[in-house]
Order: sequence, then C-alpha cells, then structure tokens
Amino acid sequence: MIIKRIMILSSLLVISSSLQAASTPEDCAAITNDSKRLACYDNFLKKQKQQREEAAAKPEKPAEKREPVLTAEQKFGAEKLKDPAKKPKSVNQIRSQAVGTYKRWKKGLPVTLENGQVWEITDYRSTYYKVKDPIITIEKGMFSSYLLEVEGLNQRFKAKRIK
Repeated sequence: MIIKRIMILSSLLVISSSLQAASTPEDCAAITNDSKRLACYDNFLKKQKQQREEAAAKPEKPAEKREPVLTAEQKFGAEKLKDPAKKPKSVNQIRSQAVGTYKRWKKGLPVTLENGQVWEITDYRSTYYKVKDPIITIEKGMFSSYLLEVEGLNQRFKAKRIK
C-alpha cells in the first residue's frame, strides 16, 4: 500500500515538473518527444492566455492624486512660482486679455488675465493709459525677466507672475 502511494506521488511529481518546467518556448523546443513537445507548447500558451485574462480582470489602482493637465500657455511664467511642476515647456510669449479697467500702469499693479494668471508690474516707470479689458502680450526678456506689453501703448513694463 505504501509502495503504491509512493509510485503515484512520484508519477504526479514527474508530470507536474514537466508541465511547469516549460516557462519559455525554448524549453518546449528542447523536448525531443513530439507529443510531449506539443503538450508543452499547449500548456505554455494556456498559461500566457490565463495570465493576460487575469491582468485584464484586475481593477486598475485609483490615482492617488492627479494633477490637472495644463497647456503650455497656462504654464508660461510659472518657473518663478514656488511649484516647480508648473514650469513651461517652450513658449516664448503669451497673448491674453486682461480683466478689468486699468488707468495707472505702475509698480505693484496686479494684472489679471482671462486665463487666470495674475502678473504684477515690477518696473519703476509708470504711465497713465485708461483702458478696459486690454489685450496683453507677455514675453520672455533677458536674465529670466518678463516684459508686459499693453495693446495700444508704446511701452513695455517688467513684470513677474504672482499667481
């Protein structure tokens, strides 16, 4: 009785080791017996199919915190902000409309654009030019500076992005 159990267990061990040994097609190709080689390929392909099905059935992990995707225009000037993830890619200027009525263009004046950006004039020069919702062009200057230009005004001001 014990001998029968040992023979059955050893035969199961041999069969299972031959089925599990084939982890690559090269392992199957090394088998010389045609029927065993075919069975090896069949088992290999079944395992691959089962692994693909298990991977497809697994639910994706929910994103912990997804950052909103910003356009290059929205990122323009953000390298001066504290968050380094909002750095611009390759935009040299933006053109947008300012919201509100502006009279005195001087140092410390916050200019809110329609895209949500807020720029502050840092230039010591000032001028009077009354305009409502002007078109603003901001371009990169030298030494990491930015120049704010108001459409209709023949003057540019140094500026920095504050929001």
